[in-house]
Amino acid sequence: MKKNLKKLSSLALAFILVLALSVTAVAADISSDEAKSIALGDAGFSAAQVSYLNVKTDYENGIKAFDVSFIAFNADGSFTEYDYEIKAADGRILERDIDLERGKSNQVPINGSNDIGPEQAKRIALGHFGVKAEEVKFLEVRKDYDDGRSVYEIEFCRPYSEKYSCEVSVSNGLVRDAEREAVRGIFDKLELFFELLILAIIGR
Repeated sequence: MKKNLKKLSSLALAFILVLALSVTAVAADISSDEAKSIALGDAGFSAAQVSYLNVKTDYENGIKAFDVSFIAFNADGSFTEYDYEIKAADGRILERDIDLERGKSNQVPINGSNDIGPEQAKRIALGHFGVKAEEVKFLEVRKDYDDGRSVYEIEFCRPYSEKYSCEVSVSNGLVRDAEREAVRGIFDKLELFFELLILAIIGR
């Protein structure tokens, strides 16, 4: 009887030890935030210096991993995409995919805040159309929401020849719905004249 009890005790102890080791192994998995930090550290960025930082859990050949992706914008308007696969168990980088100079973009680097500001948005809009600030008159610069996104609605003109309009993302400077329209005919010119007159009256 004592031998049986001793055997049962040994089995119970072994079971508890295995269970404890399993729990420890599970607990040892890194978090998604730690996976982000590992990827950003490898690329040499902080979270404030990148855009579209995203992480999701995946399983590769039965191994739990985190897929971390983000975009870094360069001073010349080009950007680089980073994709990492990081092993959840120990934080080891399994795969690293860096897509350099994938294209040109009107987006700007994140400056640490969630709002690029109206002046930066105006500069981005001017750059998108390739015109200079001294050549145009801004008709409207206001913050709005479009499809759940916070944007700057920007409209300006080159009196009395062209009108320009676009949306600039508040968070990252992405230009959308850009339109350039020639001012033709007496009615278009009169309409623009009154717009400019009202702006002059209200001191804008």
